[in-house]
Amino acid sequence: MSVKRALLVLVLATALLAVACGAQDSSSGKDPESESSTTTSGDAGGTASNASFGDLKGDICGPGEFSVNPSEAGLGTDKLYLGVANDRSAEIRPGLNKVLYDSSVAFAGWCNELGGIGGLPIEIVDLDAGVFNVETAMTKACADVFAMVGGGLVQDALEFSGKAGSDFHECGMIDIPGFAVSVEKADSNGQVQPVPNPGGTVANTWYQDFTKLFPDEAAKWAVAWGQLPSLEVVKIKYADAAASVPGMNNLGEVVYPPAGVTDWTPYAQRMIGTGAEALSFVGEVDNLNSFLLKAREQGWKGMPLLETNMYDQKLPDGAGPAAEGAVVRMGLHSLEEAEKWPAIQQYIDINKTYQPGGEMGALGIQSLSAWLLFATAANECGAKNKGLLDRTCILEQAAAVEEWTGGGLHSPQNPSESSEAVASSCNMLLVVKGGKFTRLYPKLGGEGDDVDGFHCPKDGVVKVTGDVGEGKVDPDRPI
Repeated sequence: MSVKRALLVLVLATALLAVACGAQDSSSGKDPESESSTTTSGDAGGTASNASFGDLKGDICGPGEFSVNPSEAGLGTDKLYLGVANDRSAEIRPGLNKVLYDSSVAFAGWCNELGGIGGLPIEIVDLDAGVFNVETAMTKACADVFAMVGGGLVQDALEFSGKAGSDFHECGMIDIPGFAVSVEKADSNGQVQPVPNPGGTVANTWYQDFTKLFPDEAAKWAVAWGQLPSLEVVKIKYADAAASVPGMNNLGEVVYPPAGVTDWTPYAQRMIGTGAEALSFVGEVDNLNSFLLKAREQGWKGMPLLETNMYDQKLPDGAGPAAEGAVVRMGLHSLEEAEKWPAIQQYIDINKTYQPGGEMGALGIQSLSAWLLFATAANECGAKNKGLLDRTCILEQAAAVEEWTGGGLHSPQNPSESSEAVASSCNMLLVVKGGKFTRLYPKLGGEGDDVDGFHCPKDGVVKVTGDVGEGKVDPDRPI
């Protein structure tokens, strides 16, 4: 593997790791077409007779007489021209974050059939950056769109180019993203995240719950991470979260090189040498699989404790028995439980109806949550401004939301003032069992189920002590 390729692989992994509550660029491995209960587009899927979504109040889309501020409208005032940031043309990983685009196209199809947002049809503008072409994508955004919605870029820190025609702040752009990766973006202003990923706080709920379930393993924990500054931020958050949990002891870390690894044996041996019986891994699933296979060959019997980006069928498929017992934290409802959560089933149905053959997965769920937050804010703006939509009003209304589940797609989040957001404490744990992901904790309706199957302890968020950088804040913007 070339150095450039290996570095990019790790950067891509960071994009998945950094998302607060859910991040993967493919489905979890479950085929919703064959395994989830099917709902016709006349009910949960949503047609012109059903403009509601999940447990959100009122119609999300429908006819009306909304208009757009002409100076901010982008390509025109006849439609809502909305940009979806993605990297699906990336050569190293074709289709990267395509699930964001597919979810956006599906939402637009559903919404437009209902009449649009206040009568304004949605026109999706593709902001495909292919990882390396962020400035080009942002030039298109600045010229062509009213707002960015439901997307995300691997290198989103590069949205701030410093150039009037391509800089997020310089051109007055707004964003309600499906995810934010870098601290520069996540803690910036001009955007509101439905699932915030702040740099200054981190959830420790998953470490608390793991320690309660597996105290012996938690007492001997270590972390492996790829030696890049971006991945070090994730490692710092892991270490701070673990240090805050009584009974969880950090035995050390294993650093692997960013230029790629051809033989994971020495790294597995170093981890075993720490005495660790639990391991968190900062990286992507393919590298984790290789690491686990070597660790098991060396006799390691411990438990992986993993971030949401490992909610990917490639984990049990690639590592096989070596992945059994791996614990994965989630802040959104899984596809495997769609029959229990109507909003997840509706997500599946809308995608099957309006973007057949598209990808579905965790990032797609977060993208849909972003679209629903945008539409909710737009409807509030229309009601307050005699139908006129402008960027400042959209941000103000989105930032006024203090509790958000996307209609039941995920755990309660607080999008309010995203540039000063606090991580959510709400998580659940999945476990790989029999080659599939299944709920581990909390059991539905059981101890620790604080809301809709998520554990949300009051002490489930801690401050990050290490230096993780700062957000790009424009002091001239009100939000």
